[in-house]
Amino acid sequence: MQNYIWDFDGMLFDSYPHITSAFLKALRENGKEADYDEAKALLEITYATAYEHYNVSEEEKAAFREYEHNYALRPIALPFINTYRTLETLFNSGKKHFLYTHRGKESSQHYLEEHGMAKFFTGFVDSSMNFPLKPAPDAVNWICETYNLDKSETIMIGDREIDVLSGKNAGTCGCLFTKKEGIESAADYIVKDIIEVLKIK
Repeated sequence: MQNYIWDFDGMLFDSYPHITSAFLKALRENGKEADYDEAKALLEITYATAYEHYNVSEEEKAAFREYEHNYALRPIALPFINTYRTLETLFNSGKKHFLYTHRGKESSQHYLEEHGMAKFFTGFVDSSMNFPLKPAPDAVNWICETYNLDKSETIMIGDREIDVLSGKNAGTCGCLFTKKEGIESAADYIVKDIIEVLKIK
């Protein structure tokens, strides 16, 4: 592989504990209580899934976004232990990195710059660009066309099946990052640790 398109939340950064904390805080302020593990599992599917389950109002969504952007809110979002090493190793061997996230530009850039990883990325797609949501292929197609990438040498990597499918639907390879056993996926590769991506050829 020559080109790596990365998801952000749950892939490069262990951010769902922070996201869940922000979500529960927003719900509590509006008189709602939710189980942490249940809320986290729903948010990991999609935010929309959690919104529907808890009948989240626009006011609650706005509060959630505000708390999500409070970078000091505990637990803070941190990169997975091997994220920097993996990105650096691939970058130093001439590979190209791209980010494709539904997260906003300000927060994704904040985290990458804070941890010295923005320098590894050639291009970015975030929520401000208003592409159809994953698993639609539009954003992956745009990256490949804009940067003249060979799709047979490009892989989309994320922790959710919608990440994998956004790549597969665009004609690239797909890699799923999960610690779950026996999971069915359209992915060409499944890894349990981000460092394992280095073994993909």
